Amino acid sequence: MKERITFRERAIPESYIEALRRVRENGGLIESVEKVESVLRQRVGNEMVLSTCNSTSALHLAMCALDLKRGDKVVCSVNAFADVPEVVRHFDAEPVFVDCDPRSYNMDLDKLDETLSRFKTRKMRAVVINHMAGLPIDIDRVHEIAQKHGVFVIEDATDAFGATYKGRVIGNGECEITVFGIGCKMDNIFDGGFMTFRSEECYSRAKLLRNHGITIDSDELDYLYDIEDIGCQYRMNEHSALYAETLLEKVDADIERRREIASVYFERLEGLKHLTLPLKSDEHIYTAFIVEIDKNRDAFARELIKEGIEVGLNYVPLHLTKYYKEKYEFKLFDFPNVLGVYQRVLSLPIHGGLSDEDVRRICDVVTEADRRHI
Repeated sequence: MKERITFRERAIPESYIEALRRVRENGGLIESVEKVESVLRQRVGNEMVLSTCNSTSALHLAMCALDLKRGDKVVCSVNAFADVPEVVRHFDAEPVFVDCDPRSYNMDLDKLDETLSRFKTRKMRAVVINHMAGLPIDIDRVHEIAQKHGVFVIEDATDAFGATYKGRVIGNGECEITVFGIGCKMDNIFDGGFMTFRSEECYSRAKLLRNHGITIDSDELDYLYDIEDIGCQYRMNEHSALYAETLLEKVDADIERRREIASVYFERLEGLKHLTLPLKSDEHIYTAFIVEIDKNRDAFARELIKEGIEVGLNYVPLHLTKYYKEKYEFKLFDFPNVLGVYQRVLSLPIHGGLSDEDVRRICDVVTEADRRHI
């Protein structure tokens, strides 16, 4: 039986085992959250950083910080993960979908401008952008459009931790709120998140709500507290923060390795009959390597899976899913770009745990599948 090549890395870092060993030797007290947030502040160049238990909780907390209300509208790409419109719906607010660009797979910014122009209402509160597969969207243009229409920009940078846009670190405070995921895109074992802010007001509100709206008077006993607002438990726990420490130590090495793998894919898979490679960019960090299959995508995927190569799909268009289709009565061709993309795209394994031999084998299997594909 062929050894399976996983879509995501699933090995627990040895550095984490060593960190646990040190904790045990030092009496078992873990104090990692503040350390992780300090590292993140330095990394993104922004003092306003909050860690969270995962990226979805960070998105939900972002909506709380903006005081999203029933009936408000938030624009997002129809080509995004489920948690983006999901957190909007939890406020009984309305996600407004925008089609994607057919090659970058990021939100189509011309269509964003058109959509915001149609909704001339104070209920339009924000736009959520994402960086598909680690390819930064045109953030300058996003801000230009957002300022024109008077909406906040929330940046879902779950695919873009460690990325830059025009040399500027993503999460540096250009957007009202930027949300990151730590772990879910790196090793699929641990999940954590963090968020950065542009304004002190938004940061302070999120900081309060992150821990049930609880405040403690430092001049009193530390078990006496007050509740100032309705929050929830969004915090990253100390044990998860310890794991996050080990992942943060290897972010740059993982990005470098993914770029090395991408360069091999571009070299080995260029010119195949049935396969189209993704866009190239010096600032692409290849959190996913999305190729397009000209026809019978699922049959192509089955050939790779049969050979022990796990594959993925980024993403099922939101308007085709049962909840949103029924809730908003979407039709199949309402978003033609993403429909075409969905029918063709396939994500190949690309992570720091792949060996050179793994990458060669993936290329060989893909090349042979392309040769036989009908």
